[in-house]
Amino acid sequence: MKPVRRVMPALLLSLFAGATASTAGAAQFTGVVVFGDSLSDAGYYRPFLAGLGLPANVVSTLGRFTTNPGPVWSELVSQYYGFTGTASNVAGGNIFAQGGATVATNSPSTPPGFAQRPVSTQIGEYLARNGGVADSGALHTVWAGGNDFLNGFTQLSQGQITQAQFQTQFLGAAAAEIQQVGRLYAAGARYVAVFTLPDIGITPFALAAGPTAAATATAAAAGYNTTLFTGLASAGLRPIPVDVFSLLAEIRGNAAAYGFTNLTGIACGPFPPITTSGNSQFCLGSNLVAAGADQTYLFADGVHPTSGAHRIIGNFVTSLIEGPTSYSLLAESPLRTRAAHVATLQEGLTLGERAEQGKITAFAGSTGGDFDIDAVGGSTGMTSSNRAISVGFTMKASEAVTVGVGLGKAKADASFGNEGGGYRTDELAYSAFAAMKSGGFYANGAATMASLDFKEMRRNVTLGQVKRTTTANTSGSNASFFLNGGYDFAIGNFQVGPTASWTSQNVEVNGFDEAGGGVAGLRMASQKRRSEVGSFGVRASWDFGGVIPYAKWTVDKERENGERLVTATPLTMAASGSSYDLPAYSLDSSYTTLTVGVRGVIGGWLGYGVNYSKLSGRSGTAEDYVGGTVSIRF
Repeated sequence: MKPVRRVMPALLLSLFAGATASTAGAAQFTGVVVFGDSLSDAGYYRPFLAGLGLPANVVSTLGRFTTNPGPVWSELVSQYYGFTGTASNVAGGNIFAQGGATVATNSPSTPPGFAQRPVSTQIGEYLARNGGVADSGALHTVWAGGNDFLNGFTQLSQGQITQAQFQTQFLGAAAAEIQQVGRLYAAGARYVAVFTLPDIGITPFALAAGPTAAATATAAAAGYNTTLFTGLASAGLRPIPVDVFSLLAEIRGNAAAYGFTNLTGIACGPFPPITTSGNSQFCLGSNLVAAGADQTYLFADGVHPTSGAHRIIGNFVTSLIEGPTSYSLLAESPLRTRAAHVATLQEGLTLGERAEQGKITAFAGSTGGDFDIDAVGGSTGMTSSNRAISVGFTMKASEAVTVGVGLGKAKADASFGNEGGGYRTDELAYSAFAAMKSGGFYANGAATMASLDFKEMRRNVTLGQVKRTTTANTSGSNASFFLNGGYDFAIGNFQVGPTASWTSQNVEVNGFDEAGGGVAGLRMASQKRRSEVGSFGVRASWDFGGVIPYAKWTVDKERENGERLVTATPLTMAASGSSYDLPAYSLDSSYTTLTVGVRGVIGGWLGYGVNYSKLSGRSGTAEDYVGGTVSIRF
């Protein structure tokens, strides 16, 4: 056996050793689990409403603390990610929130006769249901503290406690919430969203108590939020921060754009004989104070948002998740354009190998194609059109060795799915490459450095009826190395044999701040994407006297396809250091590539090549390329 034949099996084993599998997708949570109070309650009290003698159709409609039957944000987010959001006292329900609940103490806001279920108890129920372990793939959310304020504020206004005692008691609830969030992480949760308290001072409840009370409520909520999020950061916890305080401020600053005509009144009227004033738990279309008030009023009652406001909150939550996930694709595009550039270099090198020793060959080539990712699991997906133009020179240094240099310009024009925005990339690449051929054995390689410009980056954000587009630009780099080798067995003019290759890339994308996003604007940290692809297959060609059709088929394995995280910070929360991490898009690690083409020489000096490549086997993706190259021998 010739030495090269003994080397090939070892090469193949090294290519695939240690490779890991992965499934394509992004933001594909295994569930949505919600803890909190009436702001997140999806109908915990509904089973008990039947005892009030109400008709069954009314009972099934009521139960939320909003303008029923409109859903609350927790239901909307659950549905967005493919789950039915139901209260935890319904079979299979994962919304543990209960109206009246505090963070960790018994609450006078809980109706008499009902269980005291603060967030600490809710989390205990969830963990007990799951053997003490939190679902690491689920999105967990915590929104609490509102009843801790209301209960303490009532005590303060009635002279039962002092201002200092109120402050200590209320901020103690923030410290308790930090502990409960930490409890989720300690049990295995990885994705936790934590909400700020809204500005309680702008609620009809606070405004009715007078300007001094409203100012106290605003200051108290702001202090709670500062204590909560600086404490989370100090504890090393990195939840997704949902800044509802700033969101409501933005809505109030431009209410008409959001469709609100009333910011201080309540949308719900009396529900006799049970209530004589507006109460969101007994609020439906028939007792709204005005037609359409569920969408035009900000508040359903003294403290609870309407279903129109809940829709905005739900959109806000998903934007904080899908924004970073979409931006993770910035680091994937250069991998595709580099593959197109290397394919052109290989074609130019192959044409140059046919020149005489000492001769120089100039070549120019272009490769274009599409790279598309389906929208799944609530994520937006992407379509991308990629183009690469390369020019270079090769020299036949000896009968066995050909060397060359090349310059490449690549572009990608990408759009996120569901009209979610997109970006463009410009890449300028510098390459050095060489090939060696001895008998049937061949090997070639290319090293490339490139600068990247990410332009016209935009993300479309929907908040209720408001649609806005954020903008940003940034830069980056990509360093890559490609090595290919194999052995061709000759059968007359027909050649066939095994081929193997190794491609390594290191992509870096610099961080950036979005502009124009308002409360939804993000700061994205820098990203790194390392890729190592090993390929093995077979190639064949047939020389018809200067015209050579060829084909190559490879099985490809991405070795660096473990989880990669992207880091984001809401611009409104930057001062508190509230950064969070989410998984980037991860494509299937195994796939196949088929390339077919033809190359040849006209008149002994003009070379040409055309080819088509298609990648298959990656779930939810489509990728193919067409290329052409011409060369001139000097």
